[in-house]
Amino acid sequence: MEKTLGVEEARKNLGYLVDDVRMRGEFYIISKKGKPAAAIVPLEVARKHQESKKALLRMIEEVHEKNKGMKADEIEKLISEAVRTVRILNVND
Repeated sequence: MEKTLGVEEARKNLGYLVDDVRMRGEFYIISKKGKPAAAIVPLEVARKHQESKKALLRMIEEVHEKNKGMKADEIEKLISEAVRTVRILNVND
């Protein structure tokens, strides 16, 4: 369950928050001046996020490498075709 608290409250209760996250899997959103600014989440969630981010960057690099030397209009045409195909598939679902 996600809970929101201000930065001062989080500072005062940091030890409790860390234990709550570690033992109960709670999520805390820390707000600063009334706006969400950071989160305290279970370590497993943070690690999965990092792994996903690395995988996405690898995919971007692979796509970039595969399309090296292609002209921008050729890439745009391929993207447009892919978008049309996905939209058609989504309509048929």
